[in-house]
Amino acid sequence: LHDPSLRGLRLIIGSPDGRSVVSSASYEARRYGVRSAMPVSQAIGLCPTARIVPPDFTKYRDASQKVMAIFEQVTPLVEPLSIDEAFLDVRGVRRLWGNPGRIGAMIRHRVHDEVGITCSVGIAATKHVAKMASTMAKPDGLLVVAAADTLDFLATKPVRAMWGVGPKTAESLESRGIRWIRDLRSTPESALARAVGPALAIRLRELALGKDPRAIETSRVEKS
Repeated sequence: LHDPSLRGLRLIIGSPDGRSVVSSASYEARRYGVRSAMPVSQAIGLCPTARIVPPDFTKYRDASQKVMAIFEQVTPLVEPLSIDEAFLDVRGVRRLWGNPGRIGAMIRHRVHDEVGITCSVGIAATKHVAKMASTMAKPDGLLVVAAADTLDFLATKPVRAMWGVGPKTAESLESRGIRWIRDLRSTPESALARAVGPALAIRLRELALGKDPRAIETSRVEKS
């Protein structure tokens, strides 16, 4: 946004200091395997032609505040997850703005027109599925998963796509042949418990069945 000459380039956002980590990367660099939190030295090894750009968190916070202000003009039920992500509960504002798909499209247009950046929107009946849908909609799209389609949507997705399943948990599941979310539904709870522990086993089974009772927490304190 602030330097249009950088558009379309392979970018690593971070310090050139070899001990630093990647804050973010352009999608052109991500195609080479560059990821956030990766050591910059490793990222350069994966994508030697990438350009390293130092982060500017003052600009990031300014853009974030503008985007969050748009969200809050749509609904008071906004839960920021990080500087660039939030959940919105739009059930109570459908008469004002239209169905969730129209609301999502409106938000995307407003963010583009008023802030100058793109955003991806996932719409679903639960926070977990909405988070997965937004990831699938990246880098600049909108995906709606109707409540009636939730189980079918989840069935064909890998366990790694689940919100909260990290690499170690995924490896533990995959080593036991549990590769897809549909596999979680058919695996005995005792077997899941041996793989990931009893508490997480119950949680994953519920999410695999499309159950996620978590509500929007507007008073959540951002820790990162």
